[in-house]
Amino acid sequence: MNSIEVDWKILVGQIVNFAILFFVLKALIYKPFLSLLKTRREKIEEGINKSIEADKELGKIGEMKVDLERINEEEKKKILIKADEEAKKRLEEANKKAEEEKSAVLAKAHKEAEAIKELEKDATRKSTIENAFNLTEKLLKENIDEKKGKQIAEDFLSKLKI
Repeated sequence: MNSIEVDWKILVGQIVNFAILFFVLKALIYKPFLSLLKTRREKIEEGINKSIEADKELGKIGEMKVDLERINEEEKKKILIKADEEAKKRLEEANKKAEEEKSAVLAKAHKEAEAIKELEKDATRKSTIENAFNLTEKLLKENIDEKKGKQIAEDFLSKLKI
């Protein structure tokens, strides 16, 4: 007959050999390989976690940068406003000082004009008195009739107008 005979001793030996090989391979190759894969997975997960943390930190740094830029812009604006106010204040002070100097110069010029006016009044008064004396002297030296007196007075007045 052509039947397949199974030798139970060989089958059991093969199963025992397979079991020994399985446990040896499992102990020597499979567990270290799984351990290696586990370690590799942990390192990859750790790298991913660090990458996520780095992205979060980068986001925070970006926010801080934006905040600092905003603060810097605000500070720049404050400095510019302060400088503008200082410039306006100095301009006002300079204008005030110039106005005071202008007032002082005008007051001085007014005083000088008044003094010159007084000097001219005195000079005119002296000249008028001198001319009056001269007229009186001429009138007294000559025997004057009414016609001649009018003519001398008119000459005198024409000299005063010049």
